[in-house]
Amino acid sequence: MEISSLDDTIIDIVNFFESFCIVFNQYANIIFIILKYIFVIVLIGSGILTLLKARGIYFRTRAFSSEKDDNKTDPLTKPRLILGTVYIVVGSGILFNYLTYFLIWFLDPLPDRLIFSLINLIDIDPYAINRITDIHLAIYPHEKTLYYIIAMSSFGSTVHFILTIWYFLSKPKNPRKVVINMFIVVPECVLFGFTTFMPFML
Repeated sequence: MEISSLDDTIIDIVNFFESFCIVFNQYANIIFIILKYIFVIVLIGSGILTLLKARGIYFRTRAFSSEKDDNKTDPLTKPRLILGTVYIVVGSGILFNYLTYFLIWFLDPLPDRLIFSLINLIDIDPYAINRITDIHLAIYPHEKTLYYIIAMSSFGSTVHFILTIWYFLSKPKNPRKVVINMFIVVPECVLFGFTTFMPFML
């Protein structure tokens, strides 16, 4: 009786876990659509702010410079203009999906998604590993849940990377903090992948 009761408890726990994963997967599908529009707003907003700041610095430098050093301008003005324009174009492209397809194709050769290589080191059924590393091969809800969690981490690290670049070109008061952020976020992007989340935003 005790063994049977223990088995029933384990089965109940497994069933609850799988039910939770099903609900989480439904939530993940919805949240990725919301994250898409947040991502677009962040990109376009960062681009507009960068262009406005570059424009303000340019005109302020021109207004207060003397004739002797009239040609001296902030060396980061042009990079800011380029970065602001790129952010706006990328945000618009992701909003209308065409750039998402391009980025998936263009960034696919990158040696990222290291976390899947780490999962492969686990001594379990290789077929189960394939189902974890490719959501289209997943059979059980918890396999999809693990992939969704990795994709969310990929989204977070990619946004972190974009904002770090923007902050760097905004002449931060603490450049050391920006450099430390960059050393943190690049390994994050390599670990979780730059494009892992993108198919869920189409």
